[in-house]
Amino acid sequence: MAASIARHLPPGSRHVCIGLSGGLDSMVLLAVLLALRDTLGLQLSAVHVHHGLSPHADAWADFVAAQCAALQVPCRVERVRLSGVAELGVEAAARNARYAVLSGCEADAVMLAHHRNDQAETVLLNLLRGAGPAGLAAMPPMRRLTPALLLLRPLLDVPRAALLHYAQAHGLAWIEDESNADTRFDRNFLRLRALPLLRERFAGLDETLARAAAHLAEAQALLSAYGALDAQAYRHTVPERFDARRALAELGEARARHALRIWLGLLGIVPDERAFAALWAQTLSRPDAQPSWRWRGHGLRRHRGQWYPVGPLAGPGPALRIVWRDGQPDTLAGWQGRLVWQRAPDGLAPVGLARGALEVRPRQGGEVLQVRRHGPHRPLKLLFQEAGVPPWLRECLPLLYLDGTLVAVPGVALAAAATAADGWWPQWQIEPAATP
Repeated sequence: MAASIARHLPPGSRHVCIGLSGGLDSMVLLAVLLALRDTLGLQLSAVHVHHGLSPHADAWADFVAAQCAALQVPCRVERVRLSGVAELGVEAAARNARYAVLSGCEADAVMLAHHRNDQAETVLLNLLRGAGPAGLAAMPPMRRLTPALLLLRPLLDVPRAALLHYAQAHGLAWIEDESNADTRFDRNFLRLRALPLLRERFAGLDETLARAAAHLAEAQALLSAYGALDAQAYRHTVPERFDARRALAELGEARARHALRIWLGLLGIVPDERAFAALWAQTLSRPDAQPSWRWRGHGLRRHRGQWYPVGPLAGPGPALRIVWRDGQPDTLAGWQGRLVWQRAPDGLAPVGLARGALEVRPRQGGEVLQVRRHGPHRPLKLLFQEAGVPPWLRECLPLLYLDGTLVAVPGVALAAAATAADGWWPQWQIEPAATP
């Protein structure tokens, strides 16, 4: 076990916070890390999540705190209130609360004591739930909880029997959660009834399931890598959107579905199978339709075959004077976005931007723009339609004026008279807060 922990500890991960339930597995992990502390130069701490689900929850928290005090390991007890129980179930709601606490740990890495038997249970449980490769890959030995915090599971190759033997040999104390014997919970049913029966027939079952999870994790990594390339090819960021219609035509259904999933993940949206199936059905609806989709506070709307994330758009902001700063972005108070400037041929002339009075104004209606020299002045409504700007975004775009004259609709069109060969194009970038 010590070798497995040392092998899974990335260079530079010196402060390790242990997720300490007080059960057998986590107490063994604590003991092994203490034995390695001086050799590896580790700084140890622990966090115990108090869910309040058991009448013994206070006693468990006291036990963990006392054990850590005796071992001189700083320990934090976090009391949580579960949310979303009706929708998710108790197990999932408790898991979400637990990982929310772990994500707030001030350490280089959080270490959990999941072992080979846990991995086998997870593979089988996810299989029975109809999971795809990502679910069947089960628990990864390492992933990032936050950009600065690693989650490590160094005992996934270790059977629980080895942990029990270690605990008994070293005289460790631990607590037993009475809910682990309740077979009304799916995981407990598998652990106590289904898996023992399967082990009688299939020798090495846990190791085999863990090996299958490793194969599927490798396959999922490849799918994710190729899917990320596909998603990037059909993703646009100003404004944020995904060209589902073109992806479907050029990639086929399987790759387009996968690319759409990857794009959703980039937005922090991870729908369940039913919700994604509804989204995909709307993706396949008639081309002129403009369906909308919502899931757990997230929203998408489709326009011309492209999906846009949408939030509670509050409408346009006020008229504002802005100062030209050589292409630096401009965050506009009262607007749900910022102006981003890009160097481009036939963009707005730098001399005019530097010397003139720049102002953004909300759309009033009836505005026109001469986009070609000696051409007609064209209504913004037609320019929006030609550029494919969704109707719900048109009123939220600021219009850019120079010395009182309309010279740009960011990301849509420029007044030809205000352009130069080596100029600047303003783009309108919706702030993340406006798109949940």
